Amino acid sequence: MKVNIKRNGKVQSYEVPGKDSAVTIMQALDYIYEHLDHTLAYYRHSACGQGICGRCVVRADGKSVLACTAKIEPDTETLLLEPAGSNLVRDLITEN
Repeated sequence: MKVNIKRNGKVQSYEVPGKDSAVTIMQALDYIYEHLDHTLAYYRHSACGQGICGRCVVRADGKSVLACTAKIEPDTETLLLEPAGSNLVRDLITEN
């Protein structure tokens, strides 16, 4: 699957291996960070991951979702991720 991430006003593309079952957007971001690009900034809170704190919100194909709970279906070919807020800190991190 191709994951396009809007960073610094440009779109950067990453190839994430497909899975047989749905994965979360956070899992895809973790893969990109760990295997492809250590400079990617996104909000990850190890104590959450259950959709409680809301800090990991991103726009996925134009819709605001929580990265820790939003699923990417196995048949997805392309996904566009953008910062959800207007107060951009860096990459996908915004201030509330």
